[in-house]
Amino acid sequence: MAEGSRIKYYVERESLGVHACSILMLLAVVFRVIGCWGMWDDRIYALTQIALPIFSMLLLTAIVWFFGRRGLWLSFIPVTLGAVFFIIKAFGFESRIHMMLCILLYIAVIALYFCTVFGMIRTKWLLVLIFGLPFLYHVAIEDLPALRDAANPVSFAAGMQEMSVLCIMLGLFFLSLSMKKRLPTAENEHSKHRKTRALRKKKSCEKTSSEESAANQNTAGNASSGGNPADPAGSADNPCDTDSEDGSPAAGEVPGTSRPTLNPAAAPAPVQGGEEKAAPADSEEEAARTAGTRGSSAGTYSS
Repeated sequence: MAEGSRIKYYVERESLGVHACSILMLLAVVFRVIGCWGMWDDRIYALTQIALPIFSMLLLTAIVWFFGRRGLWLSFIPVTLGAVFFIIKAFGFESRIHMMLCILLYIAVIALYFCTVFGMIRTKWLLVLIFGLPFLYHVAIEDLPALRDAANPVSFAAGMQEMSVLCIMLGLFFLSLSMKKRLPTAENEHSKHRKTRALRKKKSCEKTSSEESAANQNTAGNASSGGNPADPAGSADNPCDTDSEDGSPAAGEVPGTSRPTLNPAAAPAPVQGGEEKAAPADSEEEAARTAGTRGSSAGTYSS
């Protein structure tokens, strides 16, 4: 599947599913601590059956609560740690068939959750099933018959540990239900708009630069023929130098427009009364010549 076509899942903190998941995970921590109280003398058991599940449940709660909208994929880490806890726990089952089926189930949970939160699978209902069906199996097939067995009653510690497991599965079930899709259409359209705007701005900058180069050449020609010299700071006001990297206009600039570059040499003379004002004489000789002509004209009229 192409990268651009992948969807993204997110959860909202205000949803009931997120609240239910958080509460159930915290309850699972409480039940795990009560059920395993006094069993931390064995270091391996304390690390794999007490510290590991508690850490994974607290981490999942924090990620869902604070990063559920933008970084739900981070929840793959605590879910994987929780699956490792269940895999280690499965090695203590008496039945080898039950042990192998549970290990395969936990591996499938890791793979399916990874493919879902990273957008490779475009549906959340497989997660709903893989968390909901084992919960129903535990309650209907294992827990209720164990509670009815008067010959071998369930101990308090074992009951608390089983309650912790049920809370974990039910919390993941509600988390899966609360997932929402964020389609890539909006993000692609935003990226496409930014690229189009950057390309349009680049073309505008190239056009402005070519116009400035032509104006500077004309100004240099006028200066060599006795006109006003070129303004060395005229090319400093370039809109291409102040734009951001993504093609967005600079602060205070209207998108799609470019700032004109003022050229003193190319600016027309001010107009007064509908007539163009004459430019001053270039030299004193021309001024004297004009005065002599006016004097001769005055003498002619006086005679």
